[in-house]
Amino acid sequence: MGPALVIAVVMLATLTQPLGTDLYLTALPAIRNEFAAPVSVVQLTLAVLVFSFGLSQLLWGPAADRFGRRRVLAAGFLLYAGGAGLGALAPAIEVLIAARVLQGLGIAASMVCSRAIVRDLYEQQRGTHVMSMAMSSLAFMTMAIPVVGALLVGAFGWRSTLWTMALFGLGGLALVLLRVPETARALEPTALQLRPLFAGYARIARNPAFRSWTLLNSCGYAANFGFFSSSAYLYLETYGVSRLTFGLVIGSASVAYLAGTFLCRRWIARHGIVTSVRRAGFLSLAAAAVFIVPQLANAHTAVTLTVGLWLMLLAYGIHQPCGHVGMATPFPLQAGAASALGGFIFASAAFLCGTWMGVMYRGGSAAVLALTTGVLAAATGLIALTLVQRHGRVPLAQVIVP
Repeated sequence: MGPALVIAVVMLATLTQPLGTDLYLTALPAIRNEFAAPVSVVQLTLAVLVFSFGLSQLLWGPAADRFGRRRVLAAGFLLYAGGAGLGALAPAIEVLIAARVLQGLGIAASMVCSRAIVRDLYEQQRGTHVMSMAMSSLAFMTMAIPVVGALLVGAFGWRSTLWTMALFGLGGLALVLLRVPETARALEPTALQLRPLFAGYARIARNPAFRSWTLLNSCGYAANFGFFSSSAYLYLETYGVSRLTFGLVIGSASVAYLAGTFLCRRWIARHGIVTSVRRAGFLSLAAAAVFIVPQLANAHTAVTLTVGLWLMLLAYGIHQPCGHVGMATPFPLQAGAASALGGFIFASAAFLCGTWMGVMYRGGSAAVLALTTGVLAAATGLIALTLVQRHGRVPLAQVIVP
């Protein structure tokens, strides 16, 4: 695969997740009204997507090592499209929740394979550069997603967002079948046997580099998911912004994320991955201060929350591509399994964060969102400044080949 095709595949596979959430955010109040469901139940349509995305990676990763990246990637796009179509036809909130579980399965397969493909083809620094280029392209797309979602909901209703996801999934499936070759160096026949599978996960989890990079991604992803999953009610109902304006706020976060990916490429070329993450750690701490300090004075507005979001996404644009590559680097023959275990951990963190915010939601107050997001942003910064600095570099001698 040439670099352009790798970047396109990684971008499209990764885009399944922001499409599944950001396109859907402005639809949440409409879904609540149509099904007369409480906020905590409507939040499950986001939380179960992330949970199934995280849990199923534990099998999709080894499946990618056993059957190859191409087959699993195709299955991921197919499940994503099928789940979206079922959700668009859902007659009840319970059916919608089940459909979102299917979508989560598809997201997991797609994202596990995209990370494994990069690990198959490139060493750590070059892989991070390719991943950050894909994330930059992704950021251009995600700028428009919330705005498109707001326009779709306003013009055609909330179900139109799911039909759009279904069409996207079918397009991704066509690309894989027509253009994507197999990239795995060799297939691992025992990858899905339970005893070797869990022994492999235990070996991966004991690696300090894997733990450091995975904790970094877990806190950063949970903070972002928590903000996005809970902010619609606050912006639309408490602060009274329009649906389109809220879409622009979420889209503007992609601009900050895009700037972070550009900084990532620039910094890793000059300073390396670990130093780049350390610099971004200070940005995460600044974001935490913007979330926490105004809340202590009960002075948050839509503007202050948006500034905190921008700072957090700027740092995340550096941390995410480095973390995705870093957690798989020590395991060249188990890149799928390492990516899967890391993805399971940070998706589980996001699920817990989203569930917490749904249960603790209090109409009219920014406290739960601001304090939870702020604490997670602070944890991300501290991990970047400590654990990653100590364990993030992976010399060739430490690369594990079973």
